[in-house]
Amino acid sequence: MIKSVLVCLEGSSSAESATRLAIDVARTCGARLAGLAIVDEPDIRAGAAMGIGGSSFKHERDDALVADARKHAADWIALFERRCREAGVPAQGLEVVGRPADSILEEMDGHDLTVFGRDANFRFETEREDLQTRDAILHRATRPVMVVPDVAEPALGSTVLIAYDGSNAAKRALTSFGNSGLAQGRTIHVATVDDNGARAWEMANRGVQMLAPLGIPASVHNVVSLLSNVDSLFALATELKAGLMVMGAFAHSRLRNLFAGSATHGLVEKSPIPLYLQH
Repeated sequence: MIKSVLVCLEGSSSAESATRLAIDVARTCGARLAGLAIVDEPDIRAGAAMGIGGSSFKHERDDALVADARKHAADWIALFERRCREAGVPAQGLEVVGRPADSILEEMDGHDLTVFGRDANFRFETEREDLQTRDAILHRATRPVMVVPDVAEPALGSTVLIAYDGSNAAKRALTSFGNSGLAQGRTIHVATVDDNGARAWEMANRGVQMLAPLGIPASVHNVVSLLSNVDSLFALATELKAGLMVMGAFAHSRLRNLFAGSATHGLVEKSPIPLYLQH
């Protein structure tokens, strides 16, 4: 059962969706929430070639950007704590100074689940977008993460689709989700994408059997399609009206490329629903 949830705070609309979804998860599981705001002072103060007299200007500019980042962090934490109080969810705001990816990866080790917005930009003072931090989290996280798109009414819904291919990552994702408490009261579907329908059914059924000892019934889906892996899964998710997709990172078989190179971006950026991911 999830007891502690970390949600990453910053100014994007998807981070707003992530916060609201994290509150919903915390209520469902009776978990505590921690809201993490990062002041990326190392990148702000990163050295750069300056002309004569430029160092003084850079120092002043850096001080102003750090002060602005601290103000944003304080505002996000205050809003987060107020919303948690209104929702009756125990919560604590955390402000950390450091590189975003390293800070999040270090902090997430103390929590059962980390939630962040798909379009989150933790380097907002120096960059227009921050795919680097997002990718680092997806590739290096040792605990489950939930990536939340920008949606008007974020909710896990009543139906969950688990993409399963028998890999160790898929087994860990399925097991951790099964133990999280998020499956309770929801309709669970397990799907395997493969060129061979019988093989896909057999694999998906293994996933269903893994859930059985946890007291979680699930339906089997074998997906054989001319669509890409990503499109095949999302087409099924749409058909089932799933509110959440669960899958292992760096999976094998037809799913093996989902987290390689640009396919990672395609999966995360294309998903209209939250993704529960684990290595």
